[in-house]
Amino acid sequence: MKEGLMVGTMMTPKDVAELYGVTSQELAQWRRANLGPPYFILGRNTVRYDSGDIEDWFNDPANGYLHDYPAGR
Repeated sequence: MKEGLMVGTMMTPKDVAELYGVTSQELAQWRRANLGPPYFILGRNTVRYDSGDIEDWFNDPANGYLHDYPAGR
């Protein structure tokens, strides 16, 4: 788990982008293509990710072809 994050913390796409070295646009493309991490739609323009789901998704080797994480580990 990334330092300072608690499991169950809801993250914005910007938070995910900053922590995992992807862009918000990549996350949006993944959502449209049903390829990315699980997410929640909380309103018309509000998307959130669970920090535990994000951590699991980015560390799953099956998803490695979509991103360069863990580049800075």
